[in-house]
Amino acid sequence: MKQQSASNQSKILLESGTNELEVITFYLEFMEPGSATPKKVVFGINAAKVRELVAFPAEITEVVNSPACVKGVFLLRNATIPLIDISDYFGYQVEQTADDRKKCVVIVAELNGKPFGFITHGVDKVHRLSWSQISPPPEIIAENASITGISLLGDQTVQMIDFERIVAEIDPSMIIHSERDTDDSDAIEKKYSKEVVIADDSRVVLMQLSATLKKAGFHVKAHSDGQFAWEYLEGLREAGELDNTILAVISDIEMPRMDGHHFCMKIKQNPAYSKIPVILFSSMINDSLKRKGEAVGADDQVTKPELDTLIERLEACLARLNPEYA
Repeated sequence: MKQQSASNQSKILLESGTNELEVITFYLEFMEPGSATPKKVVFGINAAKVRELVAFPAEITEVVNSPACVKGVFLLRNATIPLIDISDYFGYQVEQTADDRKKCVVIVAELNGKPFGFITHGVDKVHRLSWSQISPPPEIIAENASITGISLLGDQTVQMIDFERIVAEIDPSMIIHSERDTDDSDAIEKKYSKEVVIADDSRVVLMQLSATLKKAGFHVKAHSDGQFAWEYLEGLREAGELDNTILAVISDIEMPRMDGHHFCMKIKQNPAYSKIPVILFSSMINDSLKRKGEAVGADDQVTKPELDTLIERLEACLARLNPEYA
């Protein structure tokens, strides 16, 4: 299979703040338990995360004591990349011959600055759509599965995978955590009595980020997407409670219904929010996305999992926008 540049294939330089994205859809085929009928399920990944699509590697080096879904590592232009079988991760029963394996397509994605290869049974196409077309998954699914959103594209139901959750379970270095000394948490709590609003569609990231900020002494209000967070802020503004309640906003970029760029733009376009810093905290801040963040007025942009850097830069933003915190 000829290697393809994801940027060339999908032309993902979208306008800043339009709440749009491009999704690469792919599928997995498996046998349902107790049935001889094969089943096909379609998933999606934000094209901005994808480096390229490659053929199934000819040579794979096994890694001892790795999870069953990690088939080993392979070399791609001198980079060593973990190879993850999504079917194995989800527990699907897959019957494949060696020839079937050769037909698989590997999506090489970059998460938190590190490359990972994900085995798929085929890639369909690239869809340009609005985040408003992607709905959060039902609560019962969100609690137990690595799915962050669901969209209906034509006659296909597409599930957006929480790749951050998958790699965090596989690679401990991908778990966001803080090495920060918490001795000053009492001082921080007294200094910053208002809430830090955080928005992230990944349950694992939302919990880790919330716990770390609380441990550092911040008061936190967590939301699972930009739309929920925006509605919360607007409710406070309309009630005249915004200035007394909100300290700062920390937002992921890719989220169902409203992405971080659009969320940031809506905040920065309203003078009522002028003293509230907005920090984009994402696994996918590359050069083009950084320019988009600047275009929508983000006060800072931090790549996961740099939590300690995030806290330091949050305090710097607060001091810059509010003399009382200098």
